[in-house]
Amino acid sequence: MTALSTPQSPLSSSIGLRRRLARISDAAGHIRTMAIDHPENYLKLFDADLDRVGFDEVVESKLDMIRVLAQHSTSVLIDPVWSFGQAIAAGAVPGDVGILSGIEDLYYEPSSAVGFDTELKLKPGWDPAVLAALGADAAKLVVFHRDDQDADVVAQQHAVVAEAAAACRAHQLPLVVEPLWFPTGDEDLADPAVRAVRRRSVLSSARSFREAGADIMKVEFPVLDLTDLDAAHEACQALDEAVSGPWVLLSAGVTFEGFRTQLDVAADHGCSGFMAGRAIWGDAVGRMDAAARRAGADLAARRLDELAEVLEGRGRPAYTPVDQAEVASLIGPQWYLGAVGEQA
Repeated sequence: MTALSTPQSPLSSSIGLRRRLARISDAAGHIRTMAIDHPENYLKLFDADLDRVGFDEVVESKLDMIRVLAQHSTSVLIDPVWSFGQAIAAGAVPGDVGILSGIEDLYYEPSSAVGFDTELKLKPGWDPAVLAALGADAAKLVVFHRDDQDADVVAQQHAVVAEAAAACRAHQLPLVVEPLWFPTGDEDLADPAVRAVRRRSVLSSARSFREAGADIMKVEFPVLDLTDLDAAHEACQALDEAVSGPWVLLSAGVTFEGFRTQLDVAADHGCSGFMAGRAIWGDAVGRMDAAARRAGADLAARRLDELAEVLEGRGRPAYTPVDQAEVASLIGPQWYLGAVGEQA
């Protein structure tokens, strides 16, 4: 519900955090992130046999999208393997566009309901200290989570998030936490009872992972049926009440039209923006000729602009600067002496 993850009266040690929040947001405080950090599920858009997908063609595809779509976003969410270093080296990300990257270690598991092993692990060699040193503006952490999982699993997930939050805080790096619900056994999402379980978990995880240390929650839309807009509005209101800080929507593979509707509803209830991928650029990725890829990228750019229009004048800012008339009383002449090392 609150717009700020940092104190309204900031300590000197939150200046770096605020600077990074500003870099991933627009002037209104909205976060409009183009997410293209997808691993093997991105490769599958080229060929079902991943061994037939070349490293070079994935890098080229991702950088083509980043170069065009970064100009229509406040920030980009990119991966360490195919896009982070390559995009910076190639100048695909403009200097005024923020960069986020995920610190989770995803293990591809095609037989899984989500396509990946659901155990939460951090990626070796890609921690908040490395991200901060390389100029990243935020870290993202995916958690495959159900609130009815074994209590030891739930506790381990929250402990890992708390550990990641502390590491991010040491480098004044915002942490975005992305809980993803998944079905188990013979659960069918067409079953209203299963949908109710999912809704409850989306709301509870948004609250609990925020309390574990997330600066920004990246959340799934809490309901699946967009024909019942009253229920959708009710769920988003409950979501906003559950989160004591900024939250943004992920697209979770829905169509662009469906995601636009979700964002339109969420913007009435304090949503601070979006971090979305396939719903935006899905038509531009895969083995296609240059003209088709460019047409897909142009369509994706128009979609990003349309989502920006949906947010205009609505939602709640993820970042709000201190009033200039008050800042001298809050940040004194020796503020820099405590800028690093003191906890905000």
